[in-house]
This record gives sequence, C-alpha cells and structure tokens, in this order.
Amino acid sequence: MALKLDLIQFFIKRITNSNSQTFGSEVAHLFEHLEKEVKDNPIYDHYESSRSKWKEWEEQTDDELELPTQFEQAKLYVYDIYKRVAENGKDGYQLAFNYFPTRNSNINDQINTFNEQLLPFLAEALNDIIDANPEHEDQPKKVQGNTVFIIHGHDGHLMTEVQLLLHRAGVNNIVLHEQADKGRNIIEKLIEETVSANYAIALLSPDDLLYDGTKRARQNVILEIGYFLGKLGKSRVRLLKKGDVEIPSDLSGILYENYDESGSWKIKICKELQAVGIFVDLEAVVKIH
Repeated sequence: MALKLDLIQFFIKRITNSNSQTFGSEVAHLFEHLEKEVKDNPIYDHYESSRSKWKEWEEQTDDELELPTQFEQAKLYVYDIYKRVAENGKDGYQLAFNYFPTRNSNINDQINTFNEQLLPFLAEALNDIIDANPEHEDQPKKVQGNTVFIIHGHDGHLMTEVQLLLHRAGVNNIVLHEQADKGRNIIEKLIEETVSANYAIALLSPDDLLYDGTKRARQNVILEIGYFLGKLGKSRVRLLKKGDVEIPSDLSGILYENYDESGSWKIKICKELQAVGIFVDLEAVVKIH
C-alpha cells in the first residue's frame, strides 16, 4: 500500500482531536504508517538523519521552544519533536508541557496549544515525504479555485481595505475568522477553508513589540505564510508590509508591496493577481482609485 494523502490527513485529524490519553498513541500510529510504507525515499531519509542535531539546538535555546527562522529547518525540527512524542508512546503528552510551559495545569489545553503551533509544520513535512515517495499515488492539483486567502494580524482596518479592494475587483476572498467553526479546531478550519484558495495575501502589520524596540507581525501570520508557501508556491503568495515591521530572513525571497496612504499598492496587487490567471476587474479598481 503506497502513501496516500487522504490517509495521512486522517492521521493528522486524529492527532488534532486527541487528548492526554490518546495523543502519544495517535502520533505513534502516524509514524508507524510512515515506517511501513516509505520506500527508497531520500526526503524521508533526510528528515530522519537530521534528527540528531536538534538536541544540541535545544541546549542552545534555553528552556523555551524556539523554531529556526528558515522554514525548511523548522519543518525538520518539528518532525523530530513529533517523532519523539511517538517514541514516548502513551507518555508523549508530557512533551506538551516541556515545550509550552505555563501555569495552566490543564494538559488537554497544553496539547491543543502544542498542535496549533506545530502541527502545520509537520503537515508540510509529510507532504514533502509523500511527494518524494516513488510509490505515492497521483494527487489532485493543490490549486483548485479562484479565491484569495487573506492572512492578517491585529490591524482590522488594513484587512478591511484589502477586502474592499478584492470585492471591487470582483475577486472572491476568504478571511478565516469570518468562517463558521462547525466544531472544527483552528488547524482543521485552516486546511478545509483553504481548499478553494489559489492565492494568499499576507498582511504584515507591526503588531508585536519586541524587547529591542523592533516590531514584528503576529506569529500566526508567519506560520500561515509558511503553510501557503508549501501549498501554493511563492509565486502565489504576496506580502503587504505596513510601517516599520521586521520581515523574517527566511521570507526574504518572497516579494512584497509597501502599504502607502495614496493606495498605489492596490494596482500592484491587482496586476499580480492577473499575472497568475485570476480575473480582476481592473477598470473598476482604477475608477475607485
């Protein structure tokens, strides 16, 4: 039996919905499946051979979880973390406390936080492995729709401006928090609501003030950018940078537009959408602009 995307997604969903009693075993089931089905896969071998270096990494980053700034390295690290959960079996839930220490004693909340922060990286690592497996079944194209997903932080005004622009341009768009939860957690919701999205606009607004006085975008924004880079490729991800906000070094290859009060960014973004084949009513945008 070859690696199948739908079966991997089943395992991911089981992990997402797990609690302290089932978390370790659900993760173990996933890795047991990989070990059984992976054949002559250099990417899987790369993920496995890279595990040895992360113990030293953790010794250098004190007691708090710190992901590498490069997306590819972050996937390798998170793969190792979940593999350790699997190796601990029923006691794997204890790693949730180790990586996300808090005064909150509810272990199930800790597991939810652990998965919300790290599981998207593992999902992308698994996609890498599936794509490289010589026996994997042909998968449907990831780009299935004609919709733009808006990744945003705390700047509601900027998000509304982008929504209005896309509405006037006749372009469908999705904002995650505006979609009904339907009993889903944040990871399930992100995966399911982005099926029809074939472009992402990420709003980098200066939401978080760091100790050195610099400002950065919300970390959920950076995580979702990484998710869409893996899902769509960098030609279909565009950053809109507002103000003096730090751009992580591993995003340096992603093109961005600077937000300006005159609104020249609007025409530039619309032209980028047109360039990848998304219909844009540019005349309507120009009239408003």
